[in-house]
Amino acid sequence: MIGCGEESTAPEPQQATLRLWLTDKPAAFDAVNITFTEVSAHRNNQWVVLSGQTQTVNLLDWNNGKTLLLGQAEVEAGAYTQIRLQIAAAEVVWQGQSFSLDVPSGAQSGLKLLANFEVAAGSTYDLVLDFDAQRSIVITGPRQQPNGFKLKPVIRAAALALTGSISGTVVNREALPMAYAIAGGDTVTASVIESGTGFFRLAFLPPGGYTVSIADTLGRSFLQEQVPVTAGKDFGLGTVTLQ
Repeated sequence: MIGCGEESTAPEPQQATLRLWLTDKPAAFDAVNITFTEVSAHRNNQWVVLSGQTQTVNLLDWNNGKTLLLGQAEVEAGAYTQIRLQIAAAEVVWQGQSFSLDVPSGAQSGLKLLANFEVAAGSTYDLVLDFDAQRSIVITGPRQQPNGFKLKPVIRAAALALTGSISGTVVNREALPMAYAIAGGDTVTASVIESGTGFFRLAFLPPGGYTVSIADTLGRSFLQEQVPVTAGKDFGLGTVTLQ
């Protein structure tokens, strides 16, 4: 019972930390520069701002397992359903020329991504947005003389704690090899081979079995099937020689 003069108070919502990271697959462009003005997450019919800072990012700087912190905030614990990216400007540099990148609704309503996840009270939840620039950028007109470029985003959201990776080192790396992780006929992610060390990492993969394919511009290749990925762990292929 509530006595005279006493007021009932609702319990304070439990808090957690939500961090949003950006990574990218390699793409056949010189640069893909995106200017973000706001990053937010959706909960209970409201948008929770994770970053209101304007930042210009070259997506191609963030592959091979590298990540950029796009935004973070103290948030209410519970279920979230979407991520929204407000984009003020975008450009693609291709064959040495800069082109404006058309982003439908990027500055108005923003790019909205379905991402259903649960943030536990008292925890830090890391969500990775894996941007596929190669698939996301559409050339309009002839490829050799394009009329323009449009952004139709292909972005995969993954909880960092629920993903693993595959890594290795390519010995004969002089002909620009690329590494791919394939599951069910779909390329889940890709990685450049670092020219100096030959190292590569296929990162942010959901648990399961993958085919790892590596190929260079001379037609040499490497293929290994049923490579296991476990959450929170890296599977090392060791030294790889292309044949």
